Amino acid sequence: MNKKTTLYKAKPLDLLIIAVSLAVTAAAFISAYKNNKGRTQLLIQTPYGTYAYDMAQDRTIDVQGELGVSRIQIEKGKARFLESPCPNKTCIQCAPVSKTGEWTACLPNRVFIRVEGTSDDTVDAIAQ
Repeated sequence: MNKKTTLYKAKPLDLLIIAVSLAVTAAAFISAYKNNKGRTQLLIQTPYGTYAYDMAQDRTIDVQGELGVSRIQIEKGKARFLESPCPNKTCIQCAPVSKTGEWTACLPNRVFIRVEGTSDDTVDAIAQ
C-alpha cells in the first residue's frame, strides 16, 4: 500500500495574505502592550455610578455621594480627597494613592477611589 503524497504549492497571493495577517497580528500586540505600559487610571465609585480618570492628567473632580459632594484631586500621578461632607474627615487625612491596587474611601459618603492599570514600578513578588 503505497500512497502518493501531494504537496500543496503556495501561490504568491497565498503568501501575501499570510504575511499581511502576521504583520497585522504583530502590530496589534505591540500596540496593545506598548500603549498601556505605565498607564494608570483612577476609578471613583459612588452610589450614583463609577467614573474613570487618567492619572497622568492633573484635575480636581467633584462627585456626589450619599451625604453630599466629595472633592478629589489628581495631581502629579497621585489622587486624594480634598474635601468631603463626612463628620470625622478621615478620608482627607489619608495618604494619596498612586500605585496600582491602592485605594481609599470616604465610607460615610460612600465614595471609593482606587488606582487601576499597569505601572512600571509595581513589584508582583520578591523571591529570596
